[in-house]
Amino acid sequence: MGKQLKSLVLAGTAVSAGFYLWQQLQGHTEMDHTTFVKKYGPWAIVTGAAREEGLGYGFARQLAGHHINLVLVDIRADELEARAQELRERYHVNVKPVVLDLGRPDFLPQLTAVTDDLEIGLLVCNHMLLDESTPTILDMDLATHHAMIDVNARGYTTLVHTYGRKMVAQGHGGILLVSSQAGLHGTPYTGAYSANKAFQLMLGESLWYELRQSNVDVLVLTPGLTRTQGDNLDNYPPILLMDVEPVVRETLANLGRQHLVVPGPINKLIHFATTHLMSREKAIISTGDLMARGLSK
Repeated sequence: MGKQLKSLVLAGTAVSAGFYLWQQLQGHTEMDHTTFVKKYGPWAIVTGAAREEGLGYGFARQLAGHHINLVLVDIRADELEARAQELRERYHVNVKPVVLDLGRPDFLPQLTAVTDDLEIGLLVCNHMLLDESTPTILDMDLATHHAMIDVNARGYTTLVHTYGRKMVAQGHGGILLVSSQAGLHGTPYTGAYSANKAFQLMLGESLWYELRQSNVDVLVLTPGLTRTQGDNLDNYPPILLMDVEPVVRETLANLGRQHLVVPGPINKLIHFATTHLMSREKAIISTGDLMARGLSK
C-alpha cells in the first residue's frame, strides 16, 4: 500500500469514532414505517437478490422488515427460491421470485408479466456481471465486455425506463441504483466494471434531477469494499471493508433525502481525499496500487 493511502487509512481510523459519536448525538432519524410504505410500497423489485451474502438480499431483508412485498430477480434459480422462502417465513410478506437473465435483450416481457398487476413503489437495481478473474481491459475477451454492457448498462436502462414511467404515472415511488466507488474514477484491473458503474452513476444522477418534481425519488449508492464475496477480499486492509447491513440501512435512510450515498465514514473520507486532496491521476494510481495488492497482481 502506498504511503499516501496508508496515511489516509490511519486518518480514517481516527475519524471513525468521532463520526460514530456524532451520529449518536444527532440521532439518525429515519422515515417512519407508515410513510415509507406509502411512498415506496406496497411492492418493490430487487434485482441481483439470490446471493445470501449480497447487497440485493440485504435490501430485500430490510424492505421486508418494512412489510413491503417483493419481486426478487436473479439468474440463480435455486438460491433465489431459497431467499424467497426465507423472507416469507421470517417477515410474512408476499415474495415473487423471477428467474431471469437481465443480459438478454428480450427479458422485459417475462418480468412485466409478473409485475403488471402490482403497484411497484420501489426499484432496486443491484444486479451486475463481473469477470471475477479481473483481467485487464485488453486481456478480457470482447464477448465478455459486451455481455457486461448488456447486463450492467442496457439492463439498468431498461428497468429504469420501464418502471420509472410507471412510478411517475402513479405519482409516487423510488429508484435506487447500486453503482460503486469504482465508478467515481478509473479503477485498474476492474476497468470494464468501473466503466459500467460510471454509466449507472451518471444515469442515476441525471434522472434524479429530471424527476425532482415528480414525487419519485432517485438515489445512487456507491459502496466501497463490502463483505459480499466471502474470502475474496482478504488481501485488502480490513478497515476498508463494510458489512452489508449498515450499507443498506444508511442507503434506505437517505432515500428521498440525497441523490448519492457514499456509505460509512472510511468510504466518505476516501471519497473526499480522492476528489479534493488528490489529482485525478494520483487517485487512479493510488486505487490501482490498492487493487494490485488486493487482487495479488
